[in-house]
Amino acid sequence: MVAPKFRVLGVPGVRLRDSGVVTIWVTVIAAGAGVAGAGIGIVGTYLSERWRARTTAEQERRATAVRLRDERRDVLVRFFAHAKEVERMAERREAEEDVSYEEALDLTSRLWLLHVEVSLLCGEGVASAVHDFTDRLAVAARHGVDEYVHVYLAGTRNAAIAAARGELGVPELPSGGWAG
Repeated sequence: MVAPKFRVLGVPGVRLRDSGVVTIWVTVIAAGAGVAGAGIGIVGTYLSERWRARTTAEQERRATAVRLRDERRDVLVRFFAHAKEVERMAERREAEEDVSYEEALDLTSRLWLLHVEVSLLCGEGVASAVHDFTDRLAVAARHGVDEYVHVYLAGTRNAAIAAARGELGVPELPSGGWAG
């Protein structure tokens, strides 16, 4: 006897298996769903990896910016601390205390080295302001000046501090001047 032809889902020639459960369309749909799921998984993995790479790159940029800002802050703090030492020595000279030329030369030489560090790490505005301040401070320390040292240095000191504050993103003081 010949098996009767059944029409499953309106498709001629497709017969139910003996168990009567599985059709070719169920197999095709399952395979298609598997391929679609794999495609969605691949796209999802690609997008998440791309997002993670972008996030990691942004975190690295921020960390680098923070490290550079900290390095700039450290060199500027060292510069201004040493500048204060040189200024005190110039004030001792102003008060006619005994200040050797070698001491003045040593302090100003170290100040110029710190100036170079500032020039290497900071922008042009800070480097220029620090150069002007260092130059005036070296003159006051080595040779003395005809006016009070703090008056002679005030303009260039305030300009250097303002430039450093701008470089570091520190807001100006309410009085607009230096608190030291």
